[in-house]
Amino acid sequence: MRKPFLAFLLVALLSGCASTNLDADRAALQAFHQQQQTAHLTYDPALFAAMFNDPLIQLNGGRIAIQTTEENLERFAGYFGSVTFQEWEDIEPPRIRISNDGSMAYAILHKRVRLTYEDDAGEMQEDHTVFAWMEAWEKIDGTWTLMAVASTDRPGEE
Repeated sequence: MRKPFLAFLLVALLSGCASTNLDADRAALQAFHQQQQTAHLTYDPALFAAMFNDPLIQLNGGRIAIQTTEENLERFAGYFGSVTFQEWEDIEPPRIRISNDGSMAYAILHKRVRLTYEDDAGEMQEDHTVFAWMEAWEKIDGTWTLMAVASTDRPGEE
């Protein structure tokens, strides 16, 4: 009777230990970070939204927005269609922290963005903004998914 109990206990303990490869997880999250930059510089809202959970929770300006993938595609298509990026670059490398079991992660990002856009009067305007934000990621069925973003920004310094 003791041996089946010990076997059951061993199986239960091992099944509760998620195996993870933190180096592979970090590389995957770094690749998503690069995908974000590529999506911006190629004006591709589908590439950007491909990593989002449906819905994605966004915190900004004292507000919480919960938007579906379709809403995010529409929002970023409008944004990408109205600006021209001159720069979308890291100020410092992303800070990525992955949970010990490899199921959750966060990334802290610091980015400089320079772009131009046409204002309501038809005049071209330049914008330089510094962003700092935190992303919350969850691994779902073996794939990292962006669950939430909390973002801040300030005018860039010339």
